Amino acid sequence: MADPVPADPTLLDQWFDRGRALVPDGPALSVGGRTLTYRELDHETTALAGPLLAEGRRRVGVLAAKSVTAYAGFLAALRAGACAVPLAPDAPPDRLRAVAEAARLDALVVDATGSTALAALLPTLPPDAIVATDLTDLPPGVPVRRPGPPDPLSTPLRSADDLAYLMFTSGSTGVPKGVPIRHRNISAYVGAALARHPLRPGNRFSQIYELTFDLSMSELFLAWGSGGCLCALNRLQALAPARLAGQRITVWHATPSLAASLRIAGRLLPGCLPDVRTTIFCGEPLTTGTARAWQRAAPHSLVDNLYGPTEASVACTGHIWDGDDDEPDDTVVPIGEPLPGVRTLVVDDAGAPAGTGELCVSGEQVFSGYLDAIEDEGRFLDHGGHRWYRTGDLVRRGPRGLIHLGRTDTQLKIQGYRVETAEVGNALRAAAPGAEVAVLAVPGDNGPHLVACLMGGPPVSQAEVLRRAARHLPAYMLPRLLWWVPQPILNANGKVDRPYLCRVAERRLASMQSS
Repeated sequence: MADPVPADPTLLDQWFDRGRALVPDGPALSVGGRTLTYRELDHETTALAGPLLAEGRRRVGVLAAKSVTAYAGFLAALRAGACAVPLAPDAPPDRLRAVAEAARLDALVVDATGSTALAALLPTLPPDAIVATDLTDLPPGVPVRRPGPPDPLSTPLRSADDLAYLMFTSGSTGVPKGVPIRHRNISAYVGAALARHPLRPGNRFSQIYELTFDLSMSELFLAWGSGGCLCALNRLQALAPARLAGQRITVWHATPSLAASLRIAGRLLPGCLPDVRTTIFCGEPLTTGTARAWQRAAPHSLVDNLYGPTEASVACTGHIWDGDDDEPDDTVVPIGEPLPGVRTLVVDDAGAPAGTGELCVSGEQVFSGYLDAIEDEGRFLDHGGHRWYRTGDLVRRGPRGLIHLGRTDTQLKIQGYRVETAEVGNALRAAAPGAEVAVLAVPGDNGPHLVACLMGGPPVSQAEVLRRAARHLPAYMLPRLLWWVPQPILNANGKVDRPYLCRVAERRLASMQSS
């Protein structure tokens, strides 16, 4: 069933096949108290791919939490020649429907956790779309296709230009934005990352993030591409690394905010992660203080600070932190130099090359454009014979490579997730009709806090507004602080006085923390 493994895979699932060829009876996945070998996970994948191949499905949703079905289902979609679309079972029903409709799903792999959210998606799916193993609590009359061996003659013709997966991020139009990633894009990243680190069979990789967050693609395929074991961790385990001695994690992926949370909570004790040999930070800026605290906790680990938007296939630049600098704790670790095959360009407001400005990227890892072409407007730049993606990130060039300075637009990073304030604002306006909304980011010890001020309109209950907004927004996009004022607060130019609101929010947050 599986394709032959080329020396340099160009199809994403072929990285798993490479691990299977290296250690067929070695551990591939540890999840929910089970450990599967590469041979066993391959069997699960082949069985789930069978009904997808038989029906020629092209867009396969994976509505599953961390389970064997989730990982095998994602691989099965790829192996069947389809585009995999990860879905979060705990996402608000309205958001799930919006994603399913935008993706035009024609099949859905579901596990027991995902079945609890299935009702929201059924109206968007064609008949016989559900593929599942052991679901019992389905709505009456819903047909389910069971895993089974595929027809050996039904192996699809596949190309590196085919879509591998479709991720949805917060969109500037106020709705989730689809980012299609092709096999050649993500395979270029996996190849570059594996060349960057001496990863061999026997390593045990943390798997913290849900499949809807593109950092998970690095967790999965760096593990499988090197013959390692992917160790799925729940949130409680990730927040208490000292209790993971039995897991013997050697390669750890994390967002800097997770590490900062552990540091602030006093859980990054010196030497508490003795087995970790490689740490990969990605998703948001990494401070020197957090890097130092991590290095003390994992004294034998190399620390690699990667940077990249979803549109550039996980990460496109990197800086291996040497730990010997004299920078203050609150300085930001550089994001470094481009990975092989990636080009970087820094431009000023006029689009001309500059030492400080917006970072643009091009190369094999960079996507071709959004699912909805209207989102492409203003996001690409033609320069020097290349098409560049404008990241919206402000950087400057320094002696150790690029240094991240912040955002050039209204996009934020909250807990490692990308958040467009427009989407949050739209949901809050719908929840509080008649009010103007200012959505802000206020600095905190553990990264920025999302806050919002409702201005004008009838007085509203904050709890009720958040309850209504939660129908449309995942938890990480809900403001930590929400308050109402009777009329808009404007500056001398007649614009919302955002600096003043930020100061008010800082005082309110400080009061909340001290009470």
